[in-house]
Amino acid sequence: MHWSPAMHPGTALQAMLLVLLLAELRGSKSRLLSGQLVCRGGTRRPCYKVIYFHDAFQRVNFEEAKEACRRDGGQLVSIETEDEQKLIEKFIENLSASDGDFWIGLRRLEKQGNSTACQDLYAWTDGSTSQFRNWYVDEPSCGSEVCVVMYHQPSAPPGIGGSYMFQWNDDRCNMKNNFICKYADEKPSITPSIRPEGSRRMNSKW
Repeated sequence: MHWSPAMHPGTALQAMLLVLLLAELRGSKSRLLSGQLVCRGGTRRPCYKVIYFHDAFQRVNFEEAKEACRRDGGQLVSIETEDEQKLIEKFIENLSASDGDFWIGLRRLEKQGNSTACQDLYAWTDGSTSQFRNWYVDEPSCGSEVCVVMYHQPSAPPGIGGSYMFQWNDDRCNMKNNFICKYADEKPSITPSIRPEGSRRMNSKW
C-alpha cells in the first residue's frame, strides 16, 4: 500500500495535520472535542486523528485514550504496515511537538501457557491481526509494562537503538500520554462541542 500526499509536502502535510483538544475526559460522555480527520483520497478509509497535548498534565492513560477514540467512533490506532507507520510519523513530525509519547492500540494479552514468548502476546485492540511491529531495539521489556506507546522524545539523548523517535515501547498502562485514533469503516461524525478559534473541518486528499 502506497501512502503519499497529493499536494506539496511541506504545506500540504501541515495543512492536513490535525491537533485535537480534549477536555475533561474523565467522567465525560461527550465526543472528542474539535479536530480534523485525515483520510486517504479525501474519502477512503482509514482516517486518523492525532491527539497531542502540550501540557503533560492533560495527557491520559491507555484506557482513557481507548475510550476517547471509541466515543468518537474510532479505535486506538492499529499500525499494520511500514507505509502506515511512516504516514503517522509524518503527521507527528509536522506537529512541532515537544517530548510526549503516543498511545497506540497494542497491548499484551494474558500469557497462554509457558511456551508463548512475551513478544508474541501483543495484540491490536481493534481486532487487527497484523503482525507488523516497530519495537525499539530492547523492547518489549514485558514485566509490568503491558500497553504500547510510539516513542516521541526528540530532546532525549540517543540510546542503544538510536533516537527515541517513532519506535514502539511497552509501558505501564497508567502512564499519561498523547494518543492516535483510527477510523477504519464508516466516516465518524465530528460535530464538536467546542472548536478552537480558527479551527475548521478538512478532508485531506492522499
